[in-house]
Amino acid sequence: MILNIARVSYFTNAGLSPSQLSTSMVFVKESNRLAAAKLVQPLISNENNRRLMSRAIDEQGEQWEQPELGKSIWNYFHRLGIPALKNQQIDDLLQLDYLRLLDGLDVPNTADVTLFWGGLTDFLANSWSILEEFRLASPLVTKMETDANESSQQPRDPRVTRLIGWTDMQFEHHMLNAVLRLRAGWDKLADYLIVPYYGLQTISKKISWPKRVDRLNQAISDQLNPQQKRFWENILENATMISKKGGLRDVRDFELHKIALRSRETLGDKQSAPSLKQLESFAVIEHHRLQDSFLLFLSLILSGPRASELLVTGQ
Repeated sequence: MILNIARVSYFTNAGLSPSQLSTSMVFVKESNRLAAAKLVQPLISNENNRRLMSRAIDEQGEQWEQPELGKSIWNYFHRLGIPALKNQQIDDLLQLDYLRLLDGLDVPNTADVTLFWGGLTDFLANSWSILEEFRLASPLVTKMETDANESSQQPRDPRVTRLIGWTDMQFEHHMLNAVLRLRAGWDKLADYLIVPYYGLQTISKKISWPKRVDRLNQAISDQLNPQQKRFWENILENATMISKKGGLRDVRDFELHKIALRSRETLGDKQSAPSLKQLESFAVIEHHRLQDSFLLFLSLILSGPRASELLVTGQ
């Protein structure tokens, strides 16, 4: 509950882009969006937001605009003209009463529920830390723009070359910290949410990420019903993307184990290195990929068998 409150009160009007506090569904397949939203909607902690999301779900129909960051995906909010700043308080599908997450579910007999709750708390705390890096970086964008304008207006001695700006270094520092947290988020999702919920043996981190994902798939795919399989396939697709060349895994591994990738404005190659703007865009995209995958996992759990259903069928 504390982390849920912090997500709302601490970050609201704190300089973050509203889209960073919304559920983008960019990485949720169109066929899974309504199903996922319907499953988590009863757990939305704010009663007003819960009612509004219910209306949005009822009025959505089958037509979805192409999702894009910074714009609500829900037709209902477009029609009402609700601005993005308010919208982040409404279509954030992760502002949930997590204590009720497992209520009524037939949790697998093999589940390590204690570890699962610890993993859930840790995942949410890590998500808060990612948003905090974006918050700390936000005022630096304005300062970098101001510095650039002032520099362009001042006469410059041709013998003097600007090598680096400390504001650029600060901004890069926060974006790379976010990247490290994002990669950690995937480990937490796999090892401390999926593994304990299904009571699986811990999968060694010494094997590659694609092999770890494959082992998870082999271990749980046969336990899933058709709806759960659709959510799971979506998660697998997102998990696979982070290990593509130049993806989240590469950026994190270079930072921790090799020569770190730097932006062209700091210490990177002036021709081939990404710009700070590209680094920021990369971090934001990966933030939404992880958040959407977490939503899919919650939906997977909630679409599982319920204890009441098993009593009725006599199983």
